[in-house]
Amino acid sequence: MKKLVSLFLVLVMCLSLSVTAFADTTGKTPTEEFGTTEPTRWEETEWYYRVVDNYYVQRRLWSCTYGYWLTEWETIGHI
Repeated sequence: MKKLVSLFLVLVMCLSLSVTAFADTTGKTPTEEFGTTEPTRWEETEWYYRVVDNYYVQRRLWSCTYGYWLTEWETIGHI
């Protein structure tokens, strides 16, 4: 009986560790599948800082990828 239980546990462990991989049969690339023409990429951004009235420090976020401002000037503190 002990051998039967051990064999059953080994079988369950082997089946639980096996991974099934499914192949893509559509033949489409991810960009074609989701309808985008350009590949997805991370957006690169950069913070710009300025001092207003020699007292307030402000910042604004610029998109280096798309070439436009993402935020308005926001005050983050004072000198």
